[in-house]
Amino acid sequence: MRIAVIGFGTAGEGRLHAYRTVTAGRVVAVLDPSPERRARARQLDPGLATYPTLAELLAAQPVDAVDICTPPNHHVELEREALAAGLHVICEKPVAVRTDEALDLIDLARDRGLLLYPAHNYGFSPMMRVLTGAVAGGRLGGPLRARFRIARDSHARGVPGWQPDWRRDISVARGGIMLDHGTHCAYMATQLFGEAPRTVSCVAQWADGDATAGMDVAARLDLEFGDGGTCEIDLSWVSDTRSNRYLVSGPDGAADVHDGMAEVRTADGLERTDLAPPNRDQTHQEWFPGMFADFAGLVAAGTGWDRPMREVVTTTALIEAAYRSATRGGEPVVPAGLSAAEAR
Repeated sequence: MRIAVIGFGTAGEGRLHAYRTVTAGRVVAVLDPSPERRARARQLDPGLATYPTLAELLAAQPVDAVDICTPPNHHVELEREALAAGLHVICEKPVAVRTDEALDLIDLARDRGLLLYPAHNYGFSPMMRVLTGAVAGGRLGGPLRARFRIARDSHARGVPGWQPDWRRDISVARGGIMLDHGTHCAYMATQLFGEAPRTVSCVAQWADGDATAGMDVAARLDLEFGDGGTCEIDLSWVSDTRSNRYLVSGPDGAADVHDGMAEVRTADGLERTDLAPPNRDQTHQEWFPGMFADFAGLVAAGTGWDRPMREVVTTTALIEAAYRSATRGGEPVVPAGLSAAEAR
């Protein structure tokens, strides 16, 4: 499969390296409006063709799919352009910010017979394998309780030379930490619980104390699932520490992943696993082969596409509901996405 990477910042450069570890796809082109970033791509791989726009690529050479790694404000327009051109699409999170955007993209992909695939790489991480393995077969009992804690002392920075602090610019990022890291927590929760949450409640801390600006720097989300399941998600860009913790528990045990160390307690005993990778690169290149194998397998099979495309909608709807709740002082909100997706 011939791939064009669109956007050659931190994520795009990481993706170029990651594609070298797979056999089902190869990067044949890189798109970026910055001459410096295109030069960087050619420096890393002199055989690559580089272009400033998708239109110029499409006029010059054939590709089968695009991998969109730009900041969020360009995602939807590029997804539409690529799907309209007959290309399968992988897109970095968030695939969309509004549920209506997500539903329109899914409709376009289905009409064109193409796959729109979210680059939800945490779903292919070692920590997620531990958590799903503990939940599988009812090992923890039920109802499940989950607590996710993501602490940062700042946002992740982009590449020098092109707005390295774009995550703090609402016109580019389209949201704050809820849209950024919260998206990962959203799809992880729906995967673990096997459904979208019934309600979402959220309180947020806003940059400069101004909710109207839309830049959340910390947030607490409470998700209510069926049969009494709950998930608490705490997110912060203003912590004095850097830490990740994912805890899922039930009456029969618990799975706890804390900064790369996993502990699973069940009736079978205690299992400890060190998940810390040798390379702590923030693009998580080591998770990519599993994700791309899933994407390529779905394209080849031509079936099973509803799973990733439904996840696009439910994830978008969950985060959109969280923002709506935060502007209403934490009032519970019902995400609109799943019922709307099923009705189409």
